[in-house]
Amino acid sequence: MSSGRLLVIELDAEGRIRESNIAFRSRFAGFNRPDGETVASFFTSTSGESPDIEAGIAQRTAITHVLIDRRSGETFLFHAYQLGDGALLIGELANAEDSDIIERMGHLAIEMSRLVRDLRKTNQDLLMANARAEKLARTDPLTGIANRRYFMERLRQSIDHAQTRNRQLSLLMMDLDHFKSINDRFGHTGGDAVLIAVAALLVAKVRSADLPGRFGGEEFILYMQDAPLLAATDAAERLRKEIGTLRPCGEECRISTSIGVTELVPDDTAESLIQRADQLLYRAKSEGRNRVIAEPKG
Repeated sequence: MSSGRLLVIELDAEGRIRESNIAFRSRFAGFNRPDGETVASFFTSTSGESPDIEAGIAQRTAITHVLIDRRSGETFLFHAYQLGDGALLIGELANAEDSDIIERMGHLAIEMSRLVRDLRKTNQDLLMANARAEKLARTDPLTGIANRRYFMERLRQSIDHAQTRNRQLSLLMMDLDHFKSINDRFGHTGGDAVLIAVAALLVAKVRSADLPGRFGGEEFILYMQDAPLLAATDAAERLRKEIGTLRPCGEECRISTSIGVTELVPDDTAESLIQRADQLLYRAKSEGRNRVIAEPKG
């Protein structure tokens, strides 16, 4: 008997069709995919009742069903096999010769189905591993925000977008004041807690179109798309004040930050924009810290 005559139906845990072979689809569904249908839509049992194929069949093994085609009245013999969270049905016409091929083909179909499922799982695991690796490559391992390399990549893309479309973009450079004293007083664990808290605040307070990053040590960086200098300066002041309220190491842990803010001009590159913001940050430090200095180019 040709295996092309075998009807193969995969059911989910609720007894609905999840997959079926071309032999079943051509005979019963006009080559359409009957996914989500029940077997009872196509067959009746020999007693005229709904066939004994329903939720819970996954716990049964090698149950034979004699089912009648609702349209033609032909009788089919099916074997049910447990398969993951559902079942696999292998069937043929009841009067076909060499019916024991159902048993052999059934086990073969199960093994093939398992191989396909294993391959799908392997592919899914690989995709997940690649996604994790990609995330690790672009995020700072301590704070979880963009690392320097990824931030520079995204900044260059955003500058190109802004310059070609005549859009605005502003950049904030931030440095935590007296961070060494925090490490000295609260240890590196306390210093890490401060960095994590600042990064979490940046993520929570900036717009989805903006990107915060850790530029190195206690220095953070943020670009704001479609934001003129005045709007970016206001945002910087809000961030400075909110960072001052953080107490990741207890009430005695006081945090402040100095921020330099500048905006994109037509001839800017990522490097020139950062250099200008860094110079403004240095001014904020030299003029007493815990302040925002914002200026355009020139």
